[in-house]
Amino acid sequence: MRKLKHTSYRIKQCFLIFLLHLTTSQFPLYAKDKTTLSPPDCPNKDQLLLSRIDSLESLAPYLSYLSFPSQETLLFPLDLAKDKNQYTHSFGKIPNFGNTDKTYLFCYQIKNDTQVAHDLVVFIKYPLLDHVQFFETTNGTFVTFPAQGRLYSFFAREKRYRGFSHELELSPQETKQIWVLVSTESSMSVPLFVAKEKDFSHFVSDDFLIQGFYFGIVSVMTFYNFFVFLLIRDKAYLYYVIYLLFGSIAFQLSLNGILPMYFFPNQPALVWNLHNIIYYLFLFFSFPMSMTFMNLKENSPKLFLIFQMGMYISLLGLFLIPFLPYRLLNASGDIYSLCLAILGISASSYIAFSVKFRPAYFFFFAFLFVIIGGLGTLMKYMGVLPVNPFTENAFQIAMAIEVILMAFGLGDRISIVRKENERTQIKAEIDKQKLLAFQKELLLAKKLQESTLPSKVNHPEIVEVNAGYLPASLVGGDFYDIVKLSETEIICLIADVTGHGVPAAIEAAMLKIAFTQSLRFATSPSLVLNRINRSLVGTYQNQLLTAAALYINLEHKYFRIANAGHPPLYHVKQNSNVILPIRPKGKLIGLSKDLEFHEEEYELATHDQFFLFTDGLWDVWERDERGEKESEGKGEELFLEWMHSHMELSADQLHAKLEAFIKTRTTYIPPEDDITFILFSVRP
Repeated sequence: MRKLKHTSYRIKQCFLIFLLHLTTSQFPLYAKDKTTLSPPDCPNKDQLLLSRIDSLESLAPYLSYLSFPSQETLLFPLDLAKDKNQYTHSFGKIPNFGNTDKTYLFCYQIKNDTQVAHDLVVFIKYPLLDHVQFFETTNGTFVTFPAQGRLYSFFAREKRYRGFSHELELSPQETKQIWVLVSTESSMSVPLFVAKEKDFSHFVSDDFLIQGFYFGIVSVMTFYNFFVFLLIRDKAYLYYVIYLLFGSIAFQLSLNGILPMYFFPNQPALVWNLHNIIYYLFLFFSFPMSMTFMNLKENSPKLFLIFQMGMYISLLGLFLIPFLPYRLLNASGDIYSLCLAILGISASSYIAFSVKFRPAYFFFFAFLFVIIGGLGTLMKYMGVLPVNPFTENAFQIAMAIEVILMAFGLGDRISIVRKENERTQIKAEIDKQKLLAFQKELLLAKKLQESTLPSKVNHPEIVEVNAGYLPASLVGGDFYDIVKLSETEIICLIADVTGHGVPAAIEAAMLKIAFTQSLRFATSPSLVLNRINRSLVGTYQNQLLTAAALYINLEHKYFRIANAGHPPLYHVKQNSNVILPIRPKGKLIGLSKDLEFHEEEYELATHDQFFLFTDGLWDVWERDERGEKESEGKGEELFLEWMHSHMELSADQLHAKLEAFIKTRTTYIPPEDDITFILFSVRP
C-alpha cells in the first residue's frame, strides 16, 4: 500500500512539473502571481536592515524554517506556514541537512531603513537543488514567483547564475517577508545570501573567473597528458586522461551547476539524470588510473585484486542507475567515494613508503589533497561540516593541486620509463648476443648429433632398410644405429633420451660411443643393453633413456630382441597377416648399474618385416588433420589399426605412406616429441 501511494505521488509530481513547465513557457518567465489570501507571518522578527548589507551578507542569522514530507513540494503549504510553533531558528548557522527526503520552507524579513529605493538579489550558492521557489509578502499581498531548480529549464532562473537567485525591490522604509521553498533528491544545503545588484554582479563575475581558472588548468593538463600518452603509449596516461575528463571536468561541471548553464540549458531531465551517471563513471575510472599509476599488479597483487573488485562494484552501481531511486544511488555514491578515499590513501602510502615505488610519492601527496578536499565537500553534503568558502570550493581547490602534483609525478614517470627503456635496450642487446651464441651452440650440437646418426646404412643385400627421423626442435634426443656384422647378420639399436636440446644430444653422442664399445656382444642384444647401461649410468644426473636392441641372423632365420623400457618391436608376418608386438621386460637405462635385460628369440621368414620406433610416433596418431589433439592416449591402438590396413604394401610404399601421414599431422603444429622409425624387410 505504501509503494502504491509513493507511485501515485510520483505520478502526480511529474504531472504537476509538466503543468508548471507549460505554465512558465506560455507566460513571461518572471510573471508574478498575486493572491489576496491571508499570507503567513514569518515568526522571526529579527529583521535584516538594508543599511547593514555590505557586499555579500549571509541570511543565516535571520532565518526560520520548517520541514514537511516531500509530497507537498510543489504547492506552497499556506496552512503549515501559519503554524508558528513548527518553526526552527537557524541561529546564524547555514542550513545544511545532508541527504534528506524532506522539503524545507525558509522565511526571513528585510527592511529598507534608508530613504532611497534599492534593488537587491537574494541567492543560494548551492546548485544541486531540484525545486526552488521564492515568495514575497508585502502590504498584505502574497506574491508567487516561477519555480527554478534542476528540474526546470535554466531559462526559468531570474539571473544568469549557476546557483539560484531572486530579484528584490525595496522602497524606502519598506519591509518584506521572503519565503523560499526547497526540495531535492541530492544533498540538502541552503546557503542563502543577499547582496545589492552591483555587488552581486561583481560576485558572479569573480565566481565565473575562478571557475574558468580551474577548468582552464584542468583542461590544459588533460590535453598535455593525452599528448604524452600519444608519445609514449603508456596506458597509465590514458586512464588518467579519462579520470580527468570525468572526475575533474564533467563531474565538476555537474557538481557546480555549470552543466545546465552552458551545455543543456533547456534539458533539465538530462542534466538531473546525468549527475549520478557522471558520478559513478568518475568512481569507476578512479580505479584503473590508480592501479596503473601505482603499478599495483606488480607492486602489490592483493591490492590490485581489491581495486579490481572496487572497479566492478562501481560498474554495478552504474548499471543499477535506471532501476534504483536517485537519492539512494546518490547517497551510496557519497559513502562509496569515502571508502575509495580511505582505500586510495592507504594503498598509495604503502606503495610509496613500503614498496618504495617513486611515482607513488607524487600520487600519495596528490591524492592526499584530493581526499582532504573531497572529505570536506562530502562532509558538507552529508551535513557534518558547516557551509563556508572552504567546504564550498574544497574539492575544486584540491583537484587543481592534485593536477599540478600529478603533472610532476607523470614527468618523473617519463624519466623512469626512459631510463627503464634504456636498461631494457641494453639488456635486449645482451640477450641478443647471448641468443646468437646459443644459436651457434645449437648448430654445433646439431652437427654433433648428426654425426651420431648413420648417414648411409650399410646392410646385407637380403635385407631392405628404410629409416625416418624428425626432431621436435633443432636438436633432438632420439638415436639409432644399424651395423652390418656380416652378409647374413645385422645389429640395430634405437633409443630415446629423455628431454630435448643440447643435453639430450650430448647423451646421444655418448650413447653412440657406448654402443660401438658393446658390439663385441652384438649377437646378444641383452648384453649390448647391459654394457651400454654400465657405461652411461651416473653420467648425467636424472638423465635416462629407453632403448631396444635387435639382432637378425638371416642364415639361420631367427632374430633376438631386448628392450629397456622402449615401445615394442612390431613383427609383421606377411604369410599369416599378423602383427606381433614384442616387448621383453627391461627397465630404463641409467636407473642402476645392476640391471638385467631379458632377451627373446623368434623365427623369421621371407617377406617378414620388423618395425622399430620411438614413442613420438604414437603422438602423431592422436592428432587430427589440423594437428590438434583428438584421441588422447589412443595413439598405440590407432597406429596398430593403421599398420593392419597397410600390411599388403612393400617396404618402400609403407615408408612413403608413413612419411606422408606424419607430414600431414605436423604441418601446422610441430611434434611434441622426436619421431624416429626404422623398417626392416626380409627379401626373398
